[in-house]
Parts: sequence; C-alpha cells; structure tokens
Amino acid sequence: MDDGVNGTSLEAVRLKIDRVDRQLVRLLAARKGLVETAARIKRHPRYVVDADRNEAVLEHVRRCAREFGLPQAFAERVWRFQTELWVRHQLDLMVRESGEVPYAGNRPASPGQALRTR
Repeated sequence: MDDGVNGTSLEAVRLKIDRVDRQLVRLLAARKGLVETAARIKRHPRYVVDADRNEAVLEHVRRCAREFGLPQAFAERVWRFQTELWVRHQLDLMVRESGEVPYAGNRPASPGQALRTR
C-alpha cells in the first residue's frame, strides 16, 4: 500500500516508528536505572523533588527541542509528565527499600500511595 508521499508505504513508515519506539523504551530503561541510583543517593523522600534541578532539566529539554525541531511546548509537557512518574517511582522505591510508610500531611499515606509534591 502506497500512501502517495514520496513513494513510501504506510507499512514502511510503521516499521520505522516501531524501531524508534524500541530505542525510546531502551533509553527509558537506562533512565530508570539512573533514577533508581539517584533515589538511593537521596535516601529520603524529602530530597526527591528539587525544583531548581527540575527547572534546569526543563530548560535543557527546551534547548534540545529547538535543536531537533520538536515543538518546545510538546517536549516540556512530555518531560513534566515523565518527571512526575519518575518522582513517584523514586518514592515507591524508597518505601519498598526502607519499609517505612511516607507521611502526607498529618495522615500516614498508604504504602502504595506516593507523596504529593509541588
């Protein structure tokens, strides 16, 4: 099946997308290992969120987005979402490894519930 764009078939484009997706998953797995190492260094939930670091990461992402022609708003939205997921992952890891239940306000959070962060 030819989509009429430069003689490239939809199937060929989908194969290329699958290859890129595989690379993205491999890179996310590598990032996961680094995030877990950082969590072990931080050692306490209060150190998980670093607003200054988060802003520096977002600025770096914006520069990379400009460099590679990706809309900055899109890149920033993806990174904010992934940062939220990595924070939750770090908190969950800390809870699993310490056996302690984190506190959210004056009430103990359930073991599977991550702390709310700003």
